[in-house]
Amino acid sequence: MNTVKLNTLPAPTFSWLGVNDTQRELGGYKAETKALPGPRTSIDVSADCAYEITAQDGEKKFAAMFIGGENSLQIKTNVDIGSSSQVTLVQVFESKAQTVSEVTATAAENARFELVQLYLHTPDTVSQADVTLDGRKAEFTANIGYLLGDSDGLDINLTAKHLGRKTVSGITAKGVMNGSSRKTFKGTIDFLRGCAGAVGTESEDVLLIGEKAVNKTVPLILCAEEDVEGSHGASIGRVDEQHIFYMMSRGLPEERIIQLTAQSKISQTVNSIGDEETAERIKQILGQGDEDE
Repeated sequence: MNTVKLNTLPAPTFSWLGVNDTQRELGGYKAETKALPGPRTSIDVSADCAYEITAQDGEKKFAAMFIGGENSLQIKTNVDIGSSSQVTLVQVFESKAQTVSEVTATAAENARFELVQLYLHTPDTVSQADVTLDGRKAEFTANIGYLLGDSDGLDINLTAKHLGRKTVSGITAKGVMNGSSRKTFKGTIDFLRGCAGAVGTESEDVLLIGEKAVNKTVPLILCAEEDVEGSHGASIGRVDEQHIFYMMSRGLPEERIIQLTAQSKISQTVNSIGDEETAERIKQILGQGDEDE
């Protein structure tokens, strides 16, 4: 086992904030790279793995990964998106042990990459995504959702690099933190020289339920090009006590009210998935049946 630095912030800040990187003890990584075939793939992951998703010019591909199991694991996913093609990658994390995930993607001219990630009560997950918008008018959207409770831990580092002219990125994160959970979300929009006309936005909406929950939100915009538009924002709040009192007066117990509030927050991310079968499986994991609809 070796101590490895992960999720390194592209532009380091004050060390006392504890967000420049995170460290984990990792063993040797020996998984062979496998290509995900076909226009649509859905797989279960419970061991170390490496996957390659390639969309040739004009192709459209969808891949869903349900990541679980009781043992520590490392996952690497590389996405290569050709001109005028589209790739949607959905990753659902529900593992019960330390999980380290890395996604790298490159998008050519007029290509589109959609990344949806859900973290459901994961005790220790480190997740990095590095997306390069290489071609003119390439687009990237990320929809991140998380439900954390007890002593769950989550560290996310997501970077959108704008290289091509008129490229577009949009990063949205929404989640609920209960108990003594810990979460760090680092979202970086990097406007590199030559990406004139590029637009990048990022936002995070955090609902704190647990009094001991620790949230760190680190939005970052780097700019080496003048003709660009970048914006970021964050909203952090707690459940409205008046709302809880009103619902309890209608016969709902407080625990159920909090559960419904959390499901509502994460459902916004689930609804962004354009694949009915995947969305339905996620709803079953969340315990949302017909009686809740």
